[in-house]
Amino acid sequence: MNKPWIGKALWDEIHKYKDLNKQDNSRERIVKKEEEVCEVKKENATSESQIESSVRSMVVKTPFSIISEVSSFKIFPKINIKNQEAFVFQNEKDVGRHELDSKLLTTVQQYHSEAYCEIVSFNLHEKRVLMELYNKKVIENIEENKVETSSWTPIHSIVLEGENEGEINNVITAKLPIEIGKYKGEIILREKVVFKEKVIGIKEVEQEIVLTKTEFLVPKVIKNGQNTFTVEKGSLFVEGYIYQCIEYISEQSTFHNNVYQLMQNIVLELVIQVIQEQEVQVRIK
Repeated sequence: MNKPWIGKALWDEIHKYKDLNKQDNSRERIVKKEEEVCEVKKENATSESQIESSVRSMVVKTPFSIISEVSSFKIFPKINIKNQEAFVFQNEKDVGRHELDSKLLTTVQQYHSEAYCEIVSFNLHEKRVLMELYNKKVIENIEENKVETSSWTPIHSIVLEGENEGEINNVITAKLPIEIGKYKGEIILREKVVFKEKVIGIKEVEQEIVLTKTEFLVPKVIKNGQNTFTVEKGSLFVEGYIYQCIEYISEQSTFHNNVYQLMQNIVLELVIQVIQEQEVQVRIK
């Protein structure tokens, strides 16, 4: 049905308004789609960041031991010595008997506390390298763990005999822990730590030195006089391990065929104190 009261110009305006509404609706749909895509990207980024920030930890114990001769002492250690002296008698002649051997024996046994060792301090220098290995030949050529040790170096000052002597009436005798000596040793270690996951980085490494066995051995003793002996040299044996708790960031959801490992080149400096309880003269003021 024709509508003669509506002019052509007005009819064109109505169609133009409808077209504008269609364009606005299509723009709104495009904007909504872009917002949905952005939200999906944000969710993916959030999930990826959660995977990357997965923190795990593992414990590694690196064993070490060092034994070396020591011949310098701050104060000579006392050792348990059994000394026996024999006096030979001249055989007496008798009609009914004949003495083949006659001796007068004196046995002296001295008991002292055993020397023991304590750790005074340690310095730990290391180089850490986190590697991703993808070639089997490279993996096979990686150097294995190793341990190298040095000798003990005395770092104590020697106390001269008679240095602290005073009047007899002003001293008392006491049994106290005395420092026999203080020694520094160096141990070079190489530790290879292999991870099962894909490792992005190392977060933190907590380290502690644990001594499992210490022993002061006395292989050589010289005799100075009657019932007096001096330790000329000894051996200091220390055994233990470096306790490490390694925190690392892993990406567990990613499948990988590569090997991730941490190479540590470590230089451990140990300071060990040898102590023994001895009777000493204490001056009274």
